[in-house]
Amino acid sequence: MTKTKKIILISVFSAVVIGLSAYLIFRKKKKGMVDKAKNYVIGDSQTPFIDKNSSKVSRISETSGEESLWKGGMGLNWLKESVEKFPESPDVNSIVINIGTNGGFNANEDIQGLVSAIKKKFPNADLYAVQGSWGWGGNKNVTQEKVKKYYDKFNQLGVKIINPAIGSVSDPHGNLPIYAEIGKALDSII
Repeated sequence: MTKTKKIILISVFSAVVIGLSAYLIFRKKKKGMVDKAKNYVIGDSQTPFIDKNSSKVSRISETSGEESLWKGGMGLNWLKESVEKFPESPDVNSIVINIGTNGGFNANEDIQGLVSAIKKKFPNADLYAVQGSWGWGGNKNVTQEKVKKYYDKFNQLGVKIINPAIGSVSDPHGNLPIYAEIGKALDSII
């Protein structure tokens, strides 16, 4: 091997080692930024009940709106747009998504766009989804099969689905026993 080839080979090898080392250092620093206590639930009007029944999950703020990423009567598109406006927060440990009920569990909604926006704004967070409620109001005739199809799309995007679902209830706007089960399930995996 000629002297020139040796120099080129050593230079390329050195550049690869330096690049890999920088990547590993940056990755380690990024993961070290996570605050294990920052586990937020975002979504619709059922969000406060999930917060109330979990010792590890809370709302960003008790005041509903875009800045806290939860609001009653809102659907997936509202949540996606709100997340897109939210500042990047690499220190968040997990995000619990509580959405679907107000959109009638429409599997054609931009679920991928929502999940992508959450991953961009909360790059180090584990993602979970609480399955919403049906059997009341405009969702009176929604089937469990339709709900499963909806949340399967989240699961395919790497979001862990929480069981049990809020489920078929006459009205989800109260501190139902199911929220205690959901809180317990969240607390056991976060």
